[in-house]
Formats: sequence, C-alpha cells, structure tokens
Amino acid sequence: MSRVFLSPLGFHEDILIRALIQLRASRLDRLLVVSCKPLVGGVRRAFDGLKASCSRQDLPEPGLLEVDCSRFYESVAEVRRELGKHEGELILLLGAGLRILSHMLEIAVLVSGRPFKIYYEPESEGGERVLIDHSLYENLLNRGRLSNLEQRALRLVLEKPGVTVVELARELGVKEKTVRNTLTKLRSKGLVAKKGRNEGVEPTPVAIALYS
Repeated sequence: MSRVFLSPLGFHEDILIRALIQLRASRLDRLLVVSCKPLVGGVRRAFDGLKASCSRQDLPEPGLLEVDCSRFYESVAEVRRELGKHEGELILLLGAGLRILSHMLEIAVLVSGRPFKIYYEPESEGGERVLIDHSLYENLLNRGRLSNLEQRALRLVLEKPGVTVVELARELGVKEKTVRNTLTKLRSKGLVAKKGRNEGVEPTPVAIALYS
C-alpha cells in the first residue's frame, strides 16, 4: 500500500529529503508539503530543490499546499480536506518548517480519523530520530478509560516487564482466561506486547510514556 507523506516546508529541504530516504519512500508514495502564503523566495527555492532531489533519487513527486497561517483553524480544515483526497497510511514528517505549521499538520492528522505515524528527523544528522505511532495519541485522549483490571494488569507489566500470564493471574487473583482477555484489550490499545519463548508480557513505549 502506498503511503502519504505530509510535511511543513521551510527554507531548507535537506531535512525532509533525509527523512524520505530514511523511511524508504518511493515514487509510489505521495508527498504533500505545506507552507504559509504568500510563498517567500526562500521557501520557493527550497520547494524547487525538493522537486529536483526527489526526481533524481526516485522519491515521490512533491505537491505544494499554501495555507493562510494567520487563519489557523481554517487552515487545519483545508489540510484535512486535502488529505481526504489521498488514500494510504499517513506519515507526518517533522523537523523542518515553521512550528505553527507543525502544530497545524499534527491536528489535521489527528482529526482525520486515519492511522498515522509521526516521524521526527533532527536538524543535525547526528541527532536522534523518533517514530511515534498513533496509538500514543489515542491513549492520551482516552487516558483514564482503562477498566480497573486493565489498570492493575498494566501496572504489573510496567513493574515486572516479561511477566507471564500465569504470574499475572496469580498476582491479580483471577483466572488465566481473564488475564488473556485483559491482555488482548491492552494489546489492541497498543499498551502491551508478548515477547520471547515464554510469551512474557512487555510494556510498549506508549505505555511507558503514559503510565510509568
């Protein structure tokens, strides 16, 4: 399935190109860059450079959406409508462009109702890259909606990474079947995962960020 890459665009296109290469983007994917209007000369040059680099390196051909950054909410809606024209997994690329554009695109992606990832490409090549799954935002918005048993099970998984179903059942005082059903719910929310031969239960990065 093709992917839809979305990114703010500032005066420098190199950060965006590094991100596309890192994520192995291809011509089968789509790339939409967003900037404030009217487009200033530095951004226009960056877009022309981006087009040339994408053509040389078989990266997706960029499309440009200019929005009125002084009308934040209307621009969020405009980006959301544009995203609705393109099918595929959404990947928001951050690290370049104005901060207001980054916030604008993040909200547009959130309200799209589609699965997405946010990829942060640092300004310097030696910096730390970060890939954030949409489950972080879903759990953030639904924080506090875990059942009592889900909360207790997750707390134990965070305290004892690698804990088994048998151990959880004993600690929680419930049947193993009940534990498995609870873990299935936590796994669907992106909070736990099973690893290793013993199928030990580990917390995901999302669980660590929100509940540890």
